Amino acid sequence: MNITWLGQSTFVVSSSSGVTVLMDPAGPGTGYTPAPVPGVDLVTISHEHSDHNNTSLAAGQPQVIHGLAGNDWAKIDQVVKGVRVRAVGTYHDDTNGSQRGKNAVFILETDGLRLAHMGDLGHPLSEEQAKAIGDVDIVLIPVGGFYTIDGPTAARVLQQLSPRPKVVIPMHYRTPDLNASLAGRLGPVEDFTDALGGIASVVSAGHSISVRRDTLPSECTAMVMAYR
Repeated sequence: MNITWLGQSTFVVSSSSGVTVLMDPAGPGTGYTPAPVPGVDLVTISHEHSDHNNTSLAAGQPQVIHGLAGNDWAKIDQVVKGVRVRAVGTYHDDTNGSQRGKNAVFILETDGLRLAHMGDLGHPLSEEQAKAIGDVDIVLIPVGGFYTIDGPTAARVLQQLSPRPKVVIPMHYRTPDLNASLAGRLGPVEDFTDALGGIASVVSAGHSISVRRDTLPSECTAMVMAYR
């Protein structure tokens, strides 16, 4: 499985068979300006905010799966070109959605790996939500705070997942390219990495990484990626 970060919560995930999934494509208002992604088979959208639902970032005519259906969660558990896609309902805030609505956690299963994209998760998981997400190898998790969980809460969420994922990739935090209004509210990635303590080791990673089941880290590892 190849994973490329394009900034904010936007990732391109490609399977060994060549299936390409674009997850939570950010709009240009975020400050990130990636080129359109060619060859996309599937786009997943955790919720309908403009920094997560810019489907025009995917070139061509991919299938688009929305995590929300109106004001409720969509029921998603299907296979797209050999990749199993399912979703677990969560909230965008810690008041059951009263401030920012609902959010969907997308789980992809391919190449013997399970990847969870937490979208704009805004609260610690309930026991039921953690169980529904299940055993995942890779977690993409927001850590910037204000609009989502912050770094210490993200560290707590990792402890709620059992067994603990082997690869954790922080997202949705302050970077030099983030626009001023967002950068003034989101915290840096260090708020997350400093909160990990003994929960996970921390390494720097590139713009893209390749993950295989037989080469997963032996312990939970936070990989801080580059977005360009």
